[in-house]
Amino acid sequence: MEENHEQEESNNHQSDSIPAETTEDGPGREYEIYTRNEELVDKLKLLNYEEGFLKLGVAYKPILKHYFVKSRNVGEQFFLFTSLAAWLIKKSGDDSFNMPQEFDDPNSTIANIMAGAKSKVRL
Repeated sequence: MEENHEQEESNNHQSDSIPAETTEDGPGREYEIYTRNEELVDKLKLLNYEEGFLKLGVAYKPILKHYFVKSRNVGEQFFLFTSLAAWLIKKSGDDSFNMPQEFDDPNSTIANIMAGAKSKVRL
């Protein structure tokens, strides 16, 4: 019983040493995802995705500023996200990278994207 009491005191002491910034989020924290999605769309526009990505096919449609924030049609969102990732890999110089197809296995699609992204990382 004393051991449990000592563990509780130790746990309480550890939580006291953690800065308040990491244990509590401010009121604006829940809106951060909206801001990040808006930044994503802005960066894609800087990369001229309207002329490069959207012209690849009719399955690709313009991304609204909060498109990836809420789950509406997760299959469509997944396909668009993985297609964007593949397009970015191709744009980075790997022209042989294959664009995912809508009904490809999601696990192999992600594995291919991860491998393509890792090949771009320089150690």
